[in-house]
Amino acid sequence: MREVVTVSFKFNDLLRRALLEWPEVVDLSVLVRHDPLSDRYSVKGLYDLSDAREAHYIGSTEEIIMRNLHNSIFGVLHEAALCVSRIRPVDLREAAVRVRFEKHLKNCMEMPELRFLPADIELGKRYFAENEGGGTG
Repeated sequence: MREVVTVSFKFNDLLRRALLEWPEVVDLSVLVRHDPLSDRYSVKGLYDLSDAREAHYIGSTEEIIMRNLHNSIFGVLHEAALCVSRIRPVDLREAAVRVRFEKHLKNCMEMPELRFLPADIELGKRYFAENEGGGTG
């Protein structure tokens, strides 16, 4: 059985910790569109950056928290790519990451088909308890 981690689950602390795992500056300059008429795009290299950070937590006691947090950072960076070609992840608006993160975390806790363990669900509950039910999202 996985043991519960004892680190702070306050959002600010989690985000600060996660951002330390990202490069100081992320290059968002190459947008790839497979259909020039579509508004869908990918950012060259961004998925790989995010995937490497998430992969570190697969099977860890913090998986449900940290993988969702890194995925949320990825999402905000992806959106920013439409407006900027380089960005410092530490400059992301905390609220933008938090809204995504809490939505993803709730979905993971409520969708049994994702097969998170009861200990994972308890970590999600602990997060929301330590953050007074969540942020503004």
